[in-house]
Amino acid sequence: MKSLLLSIFTFLSVFSPVTSLHAGTENNLAGFAWSDNIGWISFNCTNDNSCGSVDYGVNQNPDGTLVGYAWSPSVGWIQFGNLSGFPSGGGGTQAQNANINGNNLKGWAKAIGADGNGWDGWISLSGSGYGVSLSGASFVGYGWGSSVVGWVSFDAANGAGVHITSSATLDAQAGGSSIANQTNVPYGTVATLAWTVNNLAGGSCSLSKTSSGGAAFTPVTNITSSGSSSTPGLTSGPYTFGISCVSGGNTIASSNVSFTILPQPPGFSLGADDTIKIAFLPSGWSQSELKTVAVSTVGGFTGNVTVNISQYPTMPNASTTAKYSINGGAWTATPSITIPYNGSFTFRVEVSAPLTASYCSSGSNPCVITLQGTSPSIPSATKNFTITPTIFNPQFHEY
Repeated sequence: MKSLLLSIFTFLSVFSPVTSLHAGTENNLAGFAWSDNIGWISFNCTNDNSCGSVDYGVNQNPDGTLVGYAWSPSVGWIQFGNLSGFPSGGGGTQAQNANINGNNLKGWAKAIGADGNGWDGWISLSGSGYGVSLSGASFVGYGWGSSVVGWVSFDAANGAGVHITSSATLDAQAGGSSIANQTNVPYGTVATLAWTVNNLAGGSCSLSKTSSGGAAFTPVTNITSSGSSSTPGLTSGPYTFGISCVSGGNTIASSNVSFTILPQPPGFSLGADDTIKIAFLPSGWSQSELKTVAVSTVGGFTGNVTVNISQYPTMPNASTTAKYSINGGAWTATPSITIPYNGSFTFRVEVSAPLTASYCSSGSNPCVITLQGTSPSIPSATKNFTITPTIFNPQFHEY
C-alpha cells in the first residue's frame, strides 16, 4: 500500500525544481496522509526506508512552522514553508505558510509540480468547517486541495497517519568532551550522562545502566525534558547506558551510549585524613598521641613508598617549633622513611610551646600536618593530620 520507491524515481526527473531536501531522519514529522484522488502522501523518507536514495521530510520548527517536503507518487513534491502568493481561499483560510497555532494547523502547502500544468497545487490546511489539528502527537482532520487533490486526511487508517515523532538522544561526557564509543576512559572517571528528549506526547523516559558489572548507577525516572545526571567514579569494565521513552505502554524513543573504563592503574594510599591529639601543657615540649598509618596499595602496585612531610603546621610565633618521629625514630623537623607496599608506620609530633584550641581552630592558622608518600612513576598520595590540643585528665592509681 505504501511502496513508493518506484514512483519516487519516476517522478524525480519530472519535478526537478526540488534540488535540496532535508534528510528524513532530521525531520520530526512522519507517517502518511491520504487523498481519495491522488492516494498516499508520505511525510518522511523513513516511512519506506528510501532515505539512502532520496532524503526528504517535513519538520516542525520550535516556533511551530512546518518546513520541508512531502511526496506523492501521483503529483510529486508537496512543499511546506517558504511559500508566497497565497490564494485568497475564503471560507476561513489563512494566507500564510503552514504552522501549528496551539493545536491547530494553519496556512497552506503546495504541490509544486502543478505550476504550468493547468492547476495551482495549493492545499489549504484549515478553513470553514474543516481543518487539521493535533491530538497528542498525531494530526487529525482534513485539508482541502481543490478538484485535483480533493480532501486530504491526515489521520489515515491503521495508525499510518501523520504524526510528530518522539526522539531521545544520549551522550556520555567527561571534562566537557564526549566519551561515547571510547575504549580508553581513565579509571575513576565521573561521567555526565546528558540527554535530549522531544515530543513525548504525554509519555516519560527513564535512564539506566543496561550493562552488568562495574560501578552501580541509580536509574533516573520520570524524565520529560532534556537534562543530565552524573555517575559515581567508575571502576574498570565496559559500560552501556540507555534512555527509553514510553507513552501509552509503547516505547516511542530510545538511545544508548557505550564506552570502556580502563583498569585501575598501580598506586597506593596513606589512608583517610585524621586528627592527632596533642597535650595542652602550660610549659615545655608537648607530645601528641601515637598514630599508625597504613600504606594500602591498589592496581597491582608492589613497590616501596617514601614518606616525608610536605606541609608543616603554622606555629604561633617564630620561637615555637615542631619535631616529628616516624616509627619511633629520632625527633627531627624533616623525617623520612621508606615503607614496603602494604606496610605501615607510626607517627608522632611534639611542639616546643603549647598550642591552644582557639589558635588551631582559626581558619588563618591551620594546625595541619601533611604527610606525602612517593614512589617512582606512581602518583603520590597524601594524608593530613589536624592537630587537636587536648587537656589530658591525669589518672591516679592506688596500690
